[in-house]
Parts: sequence; C-alpha cells; structure tokens
Amino acid sequence: MFNKYWFRRFYTTEFIQVVRYYAESLRTKVVPSFDNISDEAALVEKETVDRLGQHFDPDRDDPSDCYETAHNAAVDFYVMASRIRQGIINMFAAGLYHLFEQQLLKLHRQELLSICEARGPIDADLLKLSVAKDRLSGKGINIDGFSSWGRIHNELRLVANTVKHADGRSCADLKIVRPEFFIYPSSERNKWEQDVSQYQVVQPLAGEDLFITLEHFEEFVTAVKTFWEELADAVEALET
Repeated sequence: MFNKYWFRRFYTTEFIQVVRYYAESLRTKVVPSFDNISDEAALVEKETVDRLGQHFDPDRDDPSDCYETAHNAAVDFYVMASRIRQGIINMFAAGLYHLFEQQLLKLHRQELLSICEARGPIDADLLKLSVAKDRLSGKGINIDGFSSWGRIHNELRLVANTVKHADGRSCADLKIVRPEFFIYPSSERNKWEQDVSQYQVVQPLAGEDLFITLEHFEEFVTAVKTFWEELADAVEALET
C-alpha cells in the first residue's frame, strides 16, 4: 500500500506537471503555428496565378478563369489547413485521456499490484483501469465519487474513442452527453436545437465531423488535474 505521507509529492505533483505542460504545448506551441494560414493561402493563390500565367494564351484563355482557379486553390488550402488544426486539437484531447490512463496504470503497477503480481512480465488482464479502480475501492477510495471522474470517464474517454474510431458506440454515446462537440463552432444555429444523432463522423483526425475547441480541451485538462488532487486528498484521509 502506498505511503500516504509522500503520495502527493511523488505522484500528484509529477502527474499534474506533465499534464500542465502537455496542455501548454498545444496552446503555446502547436496552435499558434496555424496563425498565418491566411498568409499561406494568399501565397498559394499567387503561386497558382504565376504558374497558370506561364501557359496563358491571350487569344484563347480568359484571365478571369485563371484568377478564379487561383482563388479556389487558396480557399481549398485554407479549408484543409483549418481542418488539420482542428484534427490536431482532437488528437490532443484523445492523447490527454490516454496520458491520464497511463498515469493511473503507472500508479497501479507501482502501488496497487502485489509484489508477486508485479514480479516479471505482468499479466495483461491486470493492466486495466477497471482493475486499478477496484484495487483503490478495496483500499477505501471510491473514485466514482470524485467530482472529476464523470467528466473523465463519461466524456473524455468517449472523445478519445471517437477520435480513434469515428462512428461507433462511443461516438453515439458522446452525441448524447455532449452534442455540441459535433457542431462547427461558428455555426449560427442554436446548438441545443440541433439533432446530431444522425450526423456521420468519418474523419475526426482530419478535423472533420468532431469539433473539440480549446475551451473544451481546457475543461478536460482541469478535470484530469483535479482528479489527481482529489486522489491525493483521499489517500491522505486514509487511516494509518
């Protein structure tokens, strides 16, 4: 059994630091790299005009066709780049759940498995969150009662599965609990009046069909950090 007097320092502090930097990397390093996609699209338009101009025949070609083709190329590029940005945010949200899962399983390996179970290759059936959860429950810690657990288990887990598998059971469940995730953020229609149950989710990693915003992502980051604080509190509340 873990030592409740150093649990917070050894696990909570380390795990939260990793989660914090993971989130900060998305906000400050990854997303800002897409700030100039308008300029990139303008460059695509110019390069397309230049390329078409090399073969332009004034007796046969209409200049307006060249500019229309170049404009469409720029629009296509902008849409593609915007979707890639969205896909990366979706991917980071999925990664956040798996990061949390691996952190909890690290704790499970080091503190909840018996010496015999942890010696040598570990039985794969033991390396599950459900087993870790049961072991914690056996020690008197019920993570179902944590304020953070519902958001992690009932939302972030479904996001991770939807990003990975697209349409499926998790996607259908996510449409029920967080329908706004499937509506383009700038949609002017009332999000709460839209029936997303029939929306197809095909390429969330390409930034299509699933729209996790940075604000949604921060909600999940807060939930994960809160979980580790709540677990530390629960451990420290245990009788010696």
